[in-house]
Amino acid sequence: MAPKKPAGKSSGNPSDSSLSTPASSGRGYKVQVFYLAASSNNPKAPLKDALWFATYPIIPRLGDCVFRDGVYYRVERVFLYENLAAGWCADVEVSFYGRR
Repeated sequence: MAPKKPAGKSSGNPSDSSLSTPASSGRGYKVQVFYLAASSNNPKAPLKDALWFATYPIIPRLGDCVFRDGVYYRVERVFLYENLAAGWCADVEVSFYGRR
């Protein structure tokens, strides 16, 4: 006769909330976004480098646009992290996106 499993939460359940990373916490993914002004030749581009933290429902992908302070930025590079502690899930490098 096989032993009975305890009646409770199964640790092998993929929907178990303990498997989610602290950085995602069900509200989105924390990312660090940085913009390097020297990489843009557009005269309308921001003149200063920028660094900010944001939470998105999904981690931005290459080619996606993000909006901040009235300016659109295009995602150029994404660096993902295996998040074992509280913090951010990815670094996202962006460039100025001139919509016209």
